[in-house]
Amino acid sequence: MDERIAKLEEQVAEWHGHARRMLGATDAQVEAGAELHRNLLVCDSFGFLPGVISPWGAGQLNAAIEENQDPSEIQQVRLDVMATGAAHDEESFALYERIFEMAGVNATFTNAGCGPNIDYTLRCAVRFQQACDGLRDVWTKAIHAEQAQEAFAAGKRAMFWSANNPPSDAGFMDGHSQLYWLGAFHRLGFRMMHLTYNRRNWVGDGCMEPKPGGLSAFGLDVVAAMNDLGIIIDTPHTGGPTTMDAAEVSRAPIAASHTICRDLRDHPRGKTDHEMRAIADGGGFIGITCVSHFLSASGGTIVDLLDHVEHAVGVAGIDHVGIGTDTGFMAPPPAEPEALPIPRRQGDWWSFWQPGTTGVDIGVMPEGANESINWICWPYFTTGLMMRGYTEEQIAKIVGGNILTTMAEVEKAATAPVR
Repeated sequence: MDERIAKLEEQVAEWHGHARRMLGATDAQVEAGAELHRNLLVCDSFGFLPGVISPWGAGQLNAAIEENQDPSEIQQVRLDVMATGAAHDEESFALYERIFEMAGVNATFTNAGCGPNIDYTLRCAVRFQQACDGLRDVWTKAIHAEQAQEAFAAGKRAMFWSANNPPSDAGFMDGHSQLYWLGAFHRLGFRMMHLTYNRRNWVGDGCMEPKPGGLSAFGLDVVAAMNDLGIIIDTPHTGGPTTMDAAEVSRAPIAASHTICRDLRDHPRGKTDHEMRAIADGGGFIGITCVSHFLSASGGTIVDLLDHVEHAVGVAGIDHVGIGTDTGFMAPPPAEPEALPIPRRQGDWWSFWQPGTTGVDIGVMPEGANESINWICWPYFTTGLMMRGYTEEQIAKIVGGNILTTMAEVEKAATAPVR
């Protein structure tokens, strides 16, 4: 275990070094930023828990590979053991806690429901329920915004469940069944949900559709149902017309939890100034992602991240902007058993990307670009905001307060509140 901790600290020191270098931060600025970061409630508006694979989990993954299971099933096993590894043994737990200590994240909207159908979503939810149950001394599975502050005060962390998918693609009998499952997901604990992923579905159009339209008739029903339940309507992968329709018809604030400013980087995963104003006018939230090729065509760095935050604040206002990393951090693997190569698999059909919308030219990408905006570099996001002249109150809003305020307002608008 000491070897894994040593490897972790060496890797994080390198990545933190990239962030510091790109910011041009002095020792005093780094120290001041770190101190402020430790004292703030930091809530990632769309993040991934750090992956920690225990020795037992490595054995399970190797067994699936040796049995020549389908690559998609092997991927599910990998996701299972990454999400739950810290609950398997004390050494893996210690590694997990050291990662959180270095990142300083106190709460997160975790993607606990990826995939377009019931089977995929429930399998994802099961692994995160196991993580919550197995790590209940450090995690609160939160269903109310106020629980984040309560957990923070108690020295714990709050996990809110988010989902990539609405109930709209597969595994349902009809629209009535889909709306039932929307309520069932709410009872499971989901408090944020996308309207669409990249493709068109029964609700509306995703951001990768070449000729996007707006909300469908069923989409109007879904928006109303999410408002009634108190689920945040999320639009990061949603096309422009559907986003604008949702902002218009929703009677609760909506979000784009992990997006970019399209006026800075013309990428279909971004939101235009017009869309961001519409979201903010309804009391909603815009979270800026840390995905490098979304932030810049040449590979975004922590500087690009802060540029997008600053632009969004200028457009939407200081009360409506935050950070939704959409990134994670993978802990060093155990030495034994030695990990077998994971077979390549075909990409998910539902996770469609238009040609030219992913990746950058490695030859022009700044050294350390990805590393400078990795989830583990959260303290440097705070440092960078300080260096740009934001006050402590404003930084507190950006790094967590604003998404929790949006959630609280969505709860207030619900007609079927959960106690």
